[in-house]
Amino acid sequence: MRVGISGKGGVGKTTISAVLSRTLGRRGHTVVAIDCDSDPNLAANVGLGEEMVGMLRPFLDQSGEVRFVPRNLSPTTLLSRYGYHGPDNVTLMLAARAEKAGSG
Repeated sequence: MRVGISGKGGVGKTTISAVLSRTLGRRGHTVVAIDCDSDPNLAANVGLGEEMVGMLRPFLDQSGEVRFVPRNLSPTTLLSRYGYHGPDNVTLMLAARAEKAGSG
């Protein structure tokens, strides 16, 4: 099953994502939650401690002139390099992190 949650800012996307992820994990499903928000907060909402939240490394590096997208990695390798195990059988991945706000 794949679920995507989108909507306007402030409507509860992160909260719903965290509750859904942990609920499915508690029911025995393997859950990979990917935070694609420009202001990522899913890790804290899923229950990773502050120290772990600070260690999150995005798998898409958008910070320099050259954009990095991992290629030729199996899903297992991608998860082992960039996935962080949280409570209730949830593995969290951070897609990208905004280093600075852009114009526009």
